[in-house]
Amino acid sequence: MRRSLALIDAALGPIDFVVRWLVGGALLVITFDLFVNSVARYLFAVSLFGSEELARLLVIWLTFLGSYLLVRRNGHITIDVAARLVGDRPYRWMSAFAAFAGALTCGYLAWLGYFYARGIFASGQVMTTLSAPAGLYYLPVPIGSGLMAIAFLQLGLRAAMLGEAERPAGFALAEAETPEPLAGPANRRA
Repeated sequence: MRRSLALIDAALGPIDFVVRWLVGGALLVITFDLFVNSVARYLFAVSLFGSEELARLLVIWLTFLGSYLLVRRNGHITIDVAARLVGDRPYRWMSAFAAFAGALTCGYLAWLGYFYARGIFASGQVMTTLSAPAGLYYLPVPIGSGLMAIAFLQLGLRAAMLGEAERPAGFALAEAETPEPLAGPANRRA
């Protein structure tokens, strides 16, 4: 089992590398695109054709591909009240169950997204201003969800078979770190 999980991890490693570059590139293009469009609009009273649509398209891709990267790092938002109350063994099974549920949900979303994107591509619809296939808006759903399903499956197998389940890091203030009261007129001693 450890070997097959290592194979999955080795297969996802290059995908992680490519997705990180795509997400970073999309973020740079969005920033540059919106900046140039804002400058052009407010200084020269000219709006760049297709700028908003390109930014919208890249935000959708960024969301789904970035979500995959978060699953790989176990960085999604979690409700960790129960995780803090149970021991290691029940936590391991809770993590495995949550990961398998995430894999099923994302797999189903990828399956539905594939058929929906295929239908949009087959219809020949074109974006309003970019003259690109409208299916590019829907393509991130099956790609990102499929990658997330694989990543969730790996997390679930790692938790169930190997007992490797990361506990969420605490973000709250520690009990010892209580802020001092402000020295206002009501707190001064006469």
